[in-house]
Amino acid sequence: MGSVQSGKTASMLGVSALAIDNGLDIIVVLAGTRLSLWRQTYERLLQQLDSGEENAQKVKRRLLCPAPGIALSEQTHSLTTTYRLSSAQVRKRLRQRKPLIIVAMKQADHLHALGASLRDNFFKEVEQLGRPVHMLVLDDEADDGSILDAIVESSQDPIYGNLKQIPRAIANLWDPPQGSPENLFSTYIAYTATPQANLLQEDHNPLAPRDFLISLRTPLDVGHPVDATDPGNLNAPRSSTYPEAAGIRFCYTGGEVFYRRAEAAKLCVPTTNSVQQDLADAVRAFLVAGAIRLNRSGKLGPASALSMQFDTKEEALTNATSPHSMLYHPSAAIQHHFKGAEDLLIWAGIQDRATARDMLDEGDARLPHALVEQLLADPAPWAQWLEKYRASATVIEEEFDLLPPASFPDWQTVEDLLVREVIPGTRIAVVNSDPNADDRPAYAPTLDAETGKWKAARDLCTIFVSGNVMARGLTLEGMTTALFQRSSSNPLADTQMQMQRWFGYRGSYIELCRVFASSDQLSLFSAYHDVDEAVRTAITERMMSDAPKPTVLQGLNFEATGKIAGVGNLPLSPGARPFVTVINDSRRADPNADIVAGLFVRPSSDLTVDNVLRGRILNVPLDLTEAAELLDSLTFANYRPGSEGFYADFWSGIEARANAVAPLADSPLYRPPVRNGKGDQPRRACPYAIAAYLRLWSASLSRSITGLFVTGQPSDLWSYADLRRKNAEQPRFWIGIRYGDGTTVSEGPLAQLPFDIRATTKRVAGGELKTTWGASAPNAGPSQYRGDVYFDYYHRNSNVPSSNNTGWRPSGSDGQILFYVNQHAFDEHPTVAVGVCLPAGGPEQFSATRAGVTTVK
Repeated sequence: MGSVQSGKTASMLGVSALAIDNGLDIIVVLAGTRLSLWRQTYERLLQQLDSGEENAQKVKRRLLCPAPGIALSEQTHSLTTTYRLSSAQVRKRLRQRKPLIIVAMKQADHLHALGASLRDNFFKEVEQLGRPVHMLVLDDEADDGSILDAIVESSQDPIYGNLKQIPRAIANLWDPPQGSPENLFSTYIAYTATPQANLLQEDHNPLAPRDFLISLRTPLDVGHPVDATDPGNLNAPRSSTYPEAAGIRFCYTGGEVFYRRAEAAKLCVPTTNSVQQDLADAVRAFLVAGAIRLNRSGKLGPASALSMQFDTKEEALTNATSPHSMLYHPSAAIQHHFKGAEDLLIWAGIQDRATARDMLDEGDARLPHALVEQLLADPAPWAQWLEKYRASATVIEEEFDLLPPASFPDWQTVEDLLVREVIPGTRIAVVNSDPNADDRPAYAPTLDAETGKWKAARDLCTIFVSGNVMARGLTLEGMTTALFQRSSSNPLADTQMQMQRWFGYRGSYIELCRVFASSDQLSLFSAYHDVDEAVRTAITERMMSDAPKPTVLQGLNFEATGKIAGVGNLPLSPGARPFVTVINDSRRADPNADIVAGLFVRPSSDLTVDNVLRGRILNVPLDLTEAAELLDSLTFANYRPGSEGFYADFWSGIEARANAVAPLADSPLYRPPVRNGKGDQPRRACPYAIAAYLRLWSASLSRSITGLFVTGQPSDLWSYADLRRKNAEQPRFWIGIRYGDGTTVSEGPLAQLPFDIRATTKRVAGGELKTTWGASAPNAGPSQYRGDVYFDYYHRNSNVPSSNNTGWRPSGSDGQILFYVNQHAFDEHPTVAVGVCLPAGGPEQFSATRAGVTTVK
């Protein structure tokens, strides 16, 4: 598990290099489901793993497939030609222990062609070797195409056909139906920033994670340092980030920076109801940022660089400013991308939509001079961005102890660069799957065949208008600005996380970055980051210990993934008014009667409302931990859940995340009666789970635990909560006994108390209560009894809260634990039932569950 644009490909190439150093024979890199992604990864592999001129010496040291002349050619080659392996060359390289390196596109036809080539030309040579042969398959963006599920199995990619073939075709590379050599040993490593579907999918997918889970770290200014003497030591303390001594300018700037640490820098800008105004603000912000970056670089601006030619590629790279990019994401619909680009050009001064579309179709749509005239006529909306960036820089410098401070030119310099270089040098490009759109960004200099000279990269300053194509893998270099106008009625965390292309190593200009999106969308992005950190923490804990498999998290208003069919949602909290319906057999003395009798030895008072004696209540409430201990002390002959199984792992996973923030003094959280075994299937209203929840609430008062929301306010994140306020508002629990209309309890420990208890006569069948909380009177007046769920309010002389749809008591109020002593005329012994009322404001979590997985009753 990596992060969006965090260096997963670099890690993958590093693992490849290490594998080659350790003598692996063949490495297969699965490089994306689109041609553009495949070529991008192929080019990076050439630059970073297989660098150098393609000469005879280089050819001898490895076998690369496809050859550069085929993979990077604009001509169309058959897939048989693309993945052709010469048996003689394979035999020679294997005997010389020289590696085979294959970069394949993750598409069914490509994979089938590669599989056939391996079977025909690789397997037979492996069989003839008298030694083990080792194969490493690296799957980039492994949640894209490599998932096997009911939804995927029944779906069709509009371009690449039946998706269910992909995971099977990948596994067939080393384990085809025809069989593979016995001396071939294979390792499959899947890379992704969004592993929700990978973790939720059925185990029958041969690519489902079974043997290991690894969380890659990113550089920031906090976290456990990497042990440089033994970086592979998984027992060393580990966190999602490690401190980068060089400072924020060399750090990964992901959700932790954009949504948390730099929140005061206002990198995220809520959009308005005006699409035109938001587009104008975003483009101005982008162009002003470009002028500032250009001034800092001291190099040729985009307009000048594009008008010149250079003697060498290196000269073109050295003299021109580095790329500066913006992403405009109007919607998922392809037609909206072209309309969005046309709208941008029309705002900039192009006269009509037809002219704008012609410019886009020609592939070199530049901002018109009319925009320069707009700037000179009214510079104020532009100049404000210089001041906003200065303010952001001050916040960043204080938050990250940044020295020296970022430099800023005066407005006259910025305006001059906008007029001469940035505006005339800015291109508008539509990047999507439409044949009329650009293929991908171009950041490398190009050779002019006519002059033999080199031209600067095409996309030195570009606004990319795009949708789903840019939401996966493709990198926008120098991106400072994103305008995200897309909305979804069913937001999916993994899909929308991949759309956050503003993440990356942008620390050297982070103060110039801006994300324009609706307030609701920005809240979703922040929540995605929070649950992402929680999963990352869970994987890290699993790496270092025997923590359970990570729980895939989601929210009340978003789902984890759409790639898996029938995903359920399991909340952490027991609800506002859980009532334990299991009850002991009245033919035997109920041990819970002893628990209640022991409690009411303490000072207590009658509770009379509307001239009716309703029950008895302790004069002093219990705190969270005491209330948890009380619930854990209850025992039921027919309900004994255990410390093994889904629910136990569920609580162990939460405990591991809490423990990662600060060691827990009071553990475990979940303490079921059966300590070594599965026991009975857990219930939703389980006294031991409610006790665990109260312990977690207590622990959370001193811990900003990621992945948790807040009950009653399900869009609020616990990790953002004011813990001092949470401590001040933590609930106490009033303990009461509710009387009924039955006979007075006359035997057992409850009869020994200095007050009479009139039994309730709730209906019981098969060891289960069929009635829970007593009847309520929602329209009761102030002096009347509204219902048992407000029992303690009358003792405290507090105003009974108004009714709501959720049932939660107001945040900051107390809770209650209410006992009922149940006994019919024919019952030999009284039995004890219990209900709990919880206030809002506690921790909450929403776990994604796979269809068919039994969790709780």
